Amino acid sequence: MLDNAEGRSAQVAQQDFMLRTWVIDRLGPDDTDPDWSPESLASDTLDTLAFTPTQAAGLAEGWRDLPIEQIRELRRHKHLTAHLESLVGHLTPGPVRERLVAWAATRPLLP
Repeated sequence: MLDNAEGRSAQVAQQDFMLRTWVIDRLGPDDTDPDWSPESLASDTLDTLAFTPTQAAGLAEGWRDLPIEQIRELRRHKHLTAHLESLVGHLTPGPVRERLVAWAATRPLLP
């Protein structure tokens, strides 16, 4: 569904997010290294998302009727948020954590 460059970029980002989450889960966070910092991973995740959770949920309601490009983008968002349930447990309460909690709730609605 995605062209090679776009699909490869999303795949690399998703794998990076999953690896970083796995390391944080298994070895614990390290706030001195941005690769293993939950706050840094949360920011990196939010930076890759083009929609808000509200926008994504609204589009997902009738996703079968959307143009293929928007369906692709919703799928991309679903893949890029696969690690959120594990990540939010490592974040301190605040606006970033709340945005990720909203994304975690929206993710099952996406195609």
